[in-house]
Amino acid sequence: MRTEFQNPKLRYVASAALASAVLTAGLTARAVPPSETAAAQPITAAAVAAQAQSSWPVVKSGQRGVDVTTVQLLLTAQGHTTAADGVFGPGTAAQVKALQRAKGLTADGVVGPKTWAKLIVTVKTGSKGPAVKALQKQLTDNGHAATADGVFGPATTAQVKAFQKAKGLTADGIVGPNTWARLVNGGGGNSGGNPGGGAVQLKFVKNPSDPTASSLSVIRGGQTVVTYRAGSGKGSKDACAKNQGWLPNGDYSVGGHTKTKDGVIKGYAIELSNKKCTNGTWRTELFIHSEMTRGGGQGIPEGQRWDGLGDYKSEGCIKLQPDDIRNLFERLERIGWPKSLQVVS
Repeated sequence: MRTEFQNPKLRYVASAALASAVLTAGLTARAVPPSETAAAQPITAAAVAAQAQSSWPVVKSGQRGVDVTTVQLLLTAQGHTTAADGVFGPGTAAQVKALQRAKGLTADGVVGPKTWAKLIVTVKTGSKGPAVKALQKQLTDNGHAATADGVFGPATTAQVKAFQKAKGLTADGIVGPNTWARLVNGGGGNSGGNPGGGAVQLKFVKNPSDPTASSLSVIRGGQTVVTYRAGSGKGSKDACAKNQGWLPNGDYSVGGHTKTKDGVIKGYAIELSNKKCTNGTWRTELFIHSEMTRGGGQGIPEGQRWDGLGDYKSEGCIKLQPDDIRNLFERLERIGWPKSLQVVS
């Protein structure tokens, strides 16, 4: 069954619907927490409409990284206290659902465009609290280093303006919907550079208790940016079992990528180098992919639609669910494509 996040067209329709609803009702997107009275501003209908046109990342259970930390800090700023550990676990999911119920949204625990619109807090010079700390972490992740002390002082203002200028936004130092959208939507743009000057790479970590519940992470400058649930193989832990076992440990070269692959694998795909197994067997035709149509949507035939957890099984490739591989592409298009993949147990 498709959700609004599994189909890009539906996602944009949902965003447009959000904008229309807000404009009609004349509502604001948030109440101002007392801790941020100095500078937090109600987000107007016009601002939310502009934000709704932006593409927001989908953040959900199982993911890790700066965007998850941002969600956790913003939840706390909205009165739903959440540990900012960068891990989207059951506690974070519960608080997301609580916020969604409080804001009249579907309580599915997934932070998509509608939830971001209710979650973000406009901050500027003089603001204090967890929302400012979330901003500072995002600035650093985008290559504009800021001390995460939760105080919006002159140094933070300077970095916000530098980020806004680099992204073609009005450099006013005020972090509203448009600036938040650019901050969380991938980070580390070409103009901003990568934290620590580090390269981007992928890392696949095997889960011996369930190969279909392994993980694929994006690493940049030695730091984990985001982690997705991923599968490899059909459940066999024999890395030499062609078309059955998970990938052998080791380093792989990342080749080309496409959103319109049209073979047995369709749609979004990232090519990986061949790998020689310990018994001399070569593992070939390796990709990071999902189950979708050539155009990236969901089709009718098996192999072109995602039905559930069983679809994490593959013939040895690395498999992500559709919305996750779309999110992966969006991020890599902004921070740069990796040249290598590391597979570890």
